[in-house]
Amino acid sequence: MNTSILFILLAIAAGAMIPFQSTMNTALGKNLQSPYFSALSVFVIAAFGLLIYIFITKQTVPSIAQFLSAPKWSYLGGILGGIYILLIVILAPKLGIGNVTVLVLMGQIIAAMLIDQFGLLGATTHTINWQRFLGVILLCTGVFLIKKF
Repeated sequence: MNTSILFILLAIAAGAMIPFQSTMNTALGKNLQSPYFSALSVFVIAAFGLLIYIFITKQTVPSIAQFLSAPKWSYLGGILGGIYILLIVILAPKLGIGNVTVLVLMGQIIAAMLIDQFGLLGATTHTINWQRFLGVILLCTGVFLIKKF
């Protein structure tokens, strides 16, 4: 199989996991009666799962120098992940999984376009052209229609 096709399929699979994750995290938040402990539980379980995987597959541990040489802002991704999970747990019961998912997708695409346009956080620049802009407009229209109906 072509590597590009495999990566595309994996990206689609990752996207397909988001509404399931949102539903599971929301159920956990409801049962714990706390979106905060739901989000914390998700990260503790994820960390534990990754540690098991790293141990089983004997991954090479990065050096202290590698950890220290990473841009300081790059560690803030974990905080953004926590905020994302927390917001999903809070918003999904109010808006519905479908609505939250398309709104999250809209936010992701708009932010990605800005990151691409300006090369934010060291990303490669990809200028916004009329085709990409039209795609965002169509996406926003789709989000409006999904939310309305």
